[in-house]
Amino acid sequence: MAQTRVDSIHATNYTINLSIIDFSNKIIEGNTQIKIVSKVNNLNTVRLDLMSFSIDSTLVNNENSSFTHNGNTLLIEVPTLQNGDSAIITVFYRGTPSYDDNFGGFYYSGEYAYNVGVALHDQPHNYGRCWFPCIEEFTDKSSYTFNIRTSSEKMAICNGVLIDSLDLDDGTKIWSWHLNEPIPTYLASVAVGNYLCYSDTVHGLEKVVPISIYAPPAVFPNIATSFINLKTIFKMFEQKFGAYSWPRIGYVCTSMTGGAMEHATNIAYPNLFVNGTLTYESVYAHELFHHWFGNLITCKKPEEMWINEGFASFCEPLVADLLYSTENHDAYLQHIRNTHTDVIKNILKNDHEHYALDAVPQDFTYGTHSYSKGALVIHSLKSYMGDSLFYYSLRQLLLQYSFKNINSEELFNVLSTISGIDLSDFYNDWIHQPGFFDFEVNDIQGHGCGIFSIKVRQSGYGIEHIGKNIPIEITFVSSEREFYTVKNLLLTDSITELLVTLPFSPVFAIINYHDKLSDAVIDDEKFIFETGSSKFEDAMCNINISNIDDTTFFRVEHHYSAPIYESLPEGVSKISETHYWTIQFAGGVPIGKISFKLQRGSQNQLDYALFENGYSLENLRLLYRENEKQPWQPIAYNRSGSPYNATITAENILTGQYCFSIGDADVGINNIKSDRVRLYPNPANDKIILSAKNIDYDKMLIYDTLGKCVKTIKKVSDNTEINISDLESGSYIVILKKGRNSVERGLFVKEKR
Repeated sequence: MAQTRVDSIHATNYTINLSIIDFSNKIIEGNTQIKIVSKVNNLNTVRLDLMSFSIDSTLVNNENSSFTHNGNTLLIEVPTLQNGDSAIITVFYRGTPSYDDNFGGFYYSGEYAYNVGVALHDQPHNYGRCWFPCIEEFTDKSSYTFNIRTSSEKMAICNGVLIDSLDLDDGTKIWSWHLNEPIPTYLASVAVGNYLCYSDTVHGLEKVVPISIYAPPAVFPNIATSFINLKTIFKMFEQKFGAYSWPRIGYVCTSMTGGAMEHATNIAYPNLFVNGTLTYESVYAHELFHHWFGNLITCKKPEEMWINEGFASFCEPLVADLLYSTENHDAYLQHIRNTHTDVIKNILKNDHEHYALDAVPQDFTYGTHSYSKGALVIHSLKSYMGDSLFYYSLRQLLLQYSFKNINSEELFNVLSTISGIDLSDFYNDWIHQPGFFDFEVNDIQGHGCGIFSIKVRQSGYGIEHIGKNIPIEITFVSSEREFYTVKNLLLTDSITELLVTLPFSPVFAIINYHDKLSDAVIDDEKFIFETGSSKFEDAMCNINISNIDDTTFFRVEHHYSAPIYESLPEGVSKISETHYWTIQFAGGVPIGKISFKLQRGSQNQLDYALFENGYSLENLRLLYRENEKQPWQPIAYNRSGSPYNATITAENILTGQYCFSIGDADVGINNIKSDRVRLYPNPANDKIILSAKNIDYDKMLIYDTLGKCVKTIKKVSDNTEINISDLESGSYIVILKKGRNSVERGLFVKEKR
């Protein structure tokens, strides 16, 4: 019976015997012995994976056997095996090994050769098959022995420990390495070349761990400086995640131009990164951390790569905190904020859609979801659990699942058991569904004696359902710029009402002020005490202050979710479904202008969809409301910049919410003057007369300077008289429409009586 991969068979050991000598023709030759164990009865065919080699013969228990090699599939007949029976399969092969067109495979670079065990484009992504016959599954872990023959001036570096090097009569050498700890095929590695070894040791929690970093002679002098913090980082990893389980810390420098690869105990690391600076220390830290998540405990399938890459990416802010935090600078939090900003801005651009972390398509296995969003969700999990319990639970998880595989649901079940905290809601809300949550306070009511009721709204960016029992903190801000944070509040529904006791009456409230959860908001804030321009670039907002009476705490929240509304204002047919802003300030009252970035140049940009179905900038409206209890209303604006990346500027800085929309007319005040339209008298008292040069219009719309339509007159033409006696004194914008589009604009002033 043919096997169903790891359900029917397991490879316990690979012994890879290869000659890597012919660098001119880029040919390797030799054999691989695979010890297999049957997991079913009546197994008589073994299926292995092997690419682009010529197979000379195969043996089973040293006896010739029949085989077929079609594409990447190698089928070998074996004597009928029963459950628990073992056999040794030997495959003799030669040829030029393959590589992925983007990243991964077996590479020759001058007088150096090395493999990278993961292919970014090819599927499955495991890439042991590019240089030895194997069972290409994450869940099949094996020990390895390597016997690599090289020319006399070269050496071979593989996983594990060097157990022998043998000089042969023909002037070649055999380098023998052994790794007893079981790994999947993608973590097996070899590098051949003229290497020097930088050796050191570090005292770990349970043993003295050897360090060996192999590099070409030109790179070797830079190792000590570039890796100066390696021991410090290693000790932090052990402290937080448990004792190191491997026989050595190992790196081998290669000609890779970007990225690195976490081969167990033999990390492939670019020569370019060993440049005598600390620029790339987060990369070597990331790869080393895989010896806890990825190499020691491995995801069961590529769709859950966040277990490997998310945790390894999460180690990077820990390293930043360890090395670069000061009394005045939280390097961990800054790293998290930078990652969060990048993810919210670019996740759809990079990965095309929102995916649940436990179901990321293989086309995006090594994308933004697995790495950066994975790290952010782990940061949020740490906030849920608290630091001590978080790290304790992960240490116990790693002990229980050492050298095993795990899926996302199992991981959270185990963490729940260890911690005593039911993490099923976290799994369902943050791992098992796509997107990001968005939280906002939409009402604060005082009840006396410092007691306030707070209503918090939950929505999201790409989510499928509202979260359950999400722990949040709310920070309240007074008019005197005082801050007070209430912790351990639970959100249970789309609207959650909470009761809090405060030492002052708040001007506004901020959810997640300390960035403990990775939400759908990019926020920025400044203390401003003087006039001039202030940029909130990540939040796509700027202010220009012409007058300020005191220092103000100014906060911008750019929400990557749809604004909430019950109805649209008159003349507005469509509102942005992708983002809106919340502006808040306390202390001094800033007088001036506020600007927002409009981006519609490509399909990946936030405002592209708003202009679908033929809408143009003529239809753009800027909406404002003080809070969610108020209706949206259009306000006047100025537009500058290109038609595709414009700046939309309102004349007043108001606290509240702003968003873009599509309306029947452009109420911006750009290009108001028209040669074909005149309104007179101007200023006027009770009436104005339209002079329109022989053109009939379907409709005239009159807007005040806040963008509210105050009067509509149908069918107007030259010399039409319009009664304005019912209007308040002030400036007004006139829009003349022909069909769906506005075709002319004018401006008039209503005088005081």
